[in-house]
Amino acid sequence: MPQSADFAVSFFDEMLADPAVSIFIAEDNRGALGYVLCKLVERPENSFTFAMRFLLVDQISVRPAARGHGVGTALMKQAELLAKELAVPKMQLDSWEFNTKAHSFFERLGFLKFDHRFWRDI
Repeated sequence: MPQSADFAVSFFDEMLADPAVSIFIAEDNRGALGYVLCKLVERPENSFTFAMRFLLVDQISVRPAARGHGVGTALMKQAELLAKELAVPKMQLDSWEFNTKAHSFFERLGFLKFDHRFWRDI
């Protein structure tokens, strides 16, 4: 739970200081409509896995009033352009199970489900 009203300031300050992170903001003359936060992930090969290099779409958010007007698509297009610029072979993202509208959006953009995560309360 956020501790204060400005909890996100230090988070984004830290993200912007990371050279592997890129943040794109969509805006109009009234202000920000949404953003996408991307991170270049590079994992070396080890005894258990092959080397991996991909662009992680860590966060995407569009204001509710701006949804359905192409803002999310434009943000994801910008992430794709970044992936091409970085010459990574894949983009990856995670989404909560309940967020079915987002799942449909990502699938319309050509993303495929490839993983399942499980957890259990103790």
